[in-house]
Amino acid sequence: MEEADAKYEAVIGLEIHVQLRTVSKMFCRCDNDSDKARPNTNVCPVCMGYPGTLPVTNEQAIDWGIKTALALGCAVNPLQRFDRKNYFYPDLPKGYQISQFFYPVGEKGNVDVDYLASDRKTRKEFSVGITRLHLEEDAGKLIHTQDGTLVDLNRCGTPLIEIVTEPDIKSPEEAKAFMQELQRMVRSLGVSMADMEKGHLRVDANVSVRPIGQDVLGAKVEVKNMNSFKFMEMALKFEVERQTAMLEKGEVIEQETRGWDEKTNSTVSQRTKEGSVDYRYFPEPDLPPIYIDQDKIDGTKNQLAALPAELRSRGEASGLPYARVVELQDLGKMSEFVQLTTDYNDIDPVLLANWITKDFASTKDLREFVIIVKLEGLSNAAAQKLYALMQTKKLPPQDLVGQIQMADKDELTGLVKQVLAENADAVAKFKAGNTQVLAYLTGQVMKKSGGRAEPALAQQILQSLLTD
Repeated sequence: MEEADAKYEAVIGLEIHVQLRTVSKMFCRCDNDSDKARPNTNVCPVCMGYPGTLPVTNEQAIDWGIKTALALGCAVNPLQRFDRKNYFYPDLPKGYQISQFFYPVGEKGNVDVDYLASDRKTRKEFSVGITRLHLEEDAGKLIHTQDGTLVDLNRCGTPLIEIVTEPDIKSPEEAKAFMQELQRMVRSLGVSMADMEKGHLRVDANVSVRPIGQDVLGAKVEVKNMNSFKFMEMALKFEVERQTAMLEKGEVIEQETRGWDEKTNSTVSQRTKEGSVDYRYFPEPDLPPIYIDQDKIDGTKNQLAALPAELRSRGEASGLPYARVVELQDLGKMSEFVQLTTDYNDIDPVLLANWITKDFASTKDLREFVIIVKLEGLSNAAAQKLYALMQTKKLPPQDLVGQIQMADKDELTGLVKQVLAENADAVAKFKAGNTQVLAYLTGQVMKKSGGRAEPALAQQILQSLLTD
């Protein structure tokens, strides 16, 4: 269906879990890195839910929750409290999860997202409200085999940030763009590796479809089991199309939870959706409330590093095209690029962008390399040779450029004379008025010099000799 002819619109809200990379778990001293541990070895009586054990709150997780909430534009609550979320599941040994329901870390935030559309040319922008951000512990993990289902409790107690957005997202493309921006943000804050394939970043989506112009939301369907940006976009696209087709047929959409099936590229029904009343929340009796003073909130806010959107803006201000800025950011180089172009006004931003993804021994070597390439007018081939020499000889570029660039006028004049003698036909054409052959002759000089000739000087000498 063409967008101009559409009768229905999608409304999408996200519930996101970000796994924090603290040293220890949320309420015990177990190592928080369980990725490489054997099943059920990185556990203790606290995270396994033994009766009589007492949790102790991880202070680092509290601090990182506040930092993330501020980065998302949330108002931080000075009073925070943990609650018990009661439900039964085989990988939840306590029979409840310690979470924050009544007094979360932060609320009422907003994130402005700019992104490159699927055509890789068009810049788009939208805003997403953040309903709340709260802390909680993770459950374990079920491993399904042919013979049955196994339970690994290593992940129990891993600290999580849950972020709930407003239903402000209008398309699967926007949902993907928001998640990619959130991944950049938490990585830049240093609070999470945010690798979706490893489960560090997980997302459930609430999807509804309604007639365009209608204010009331349609029936909400939760979509789960999306473990990559690609699959998330595919799942949401399928679900929007499924609900739209049902409404066009006059069918009723039921509120339910559906999972994404990678084998069939479709969503499948799992269960009816629970409401908050089903979890029977009540205050966690073993943990005291947490009080955050305003000085701590202000201090954390003042120490926030530049966020991805600000880095993109500064990258564009340096003269880079938006698509190139996004590419550098996705490669993890935008912060370094902005730092260099801010600290040194003698550095060429386009050249820097072309070389910043290469391996240099130090930032100083990168800066000096880019400046020398610019000052000496090195061709790309000559710059590649200089870079190769730096890699093999482990010397700074200023000590090696003499081996690359032929800039001595007398030496280069002798080389030009050889080229003119070998290309009498081209010389005759030039003298007959065909000045385009100058580019050909310059190329011959570069070829004879093995790419070492300084192009501007070579062309200057050629013109001088040809017009004598």
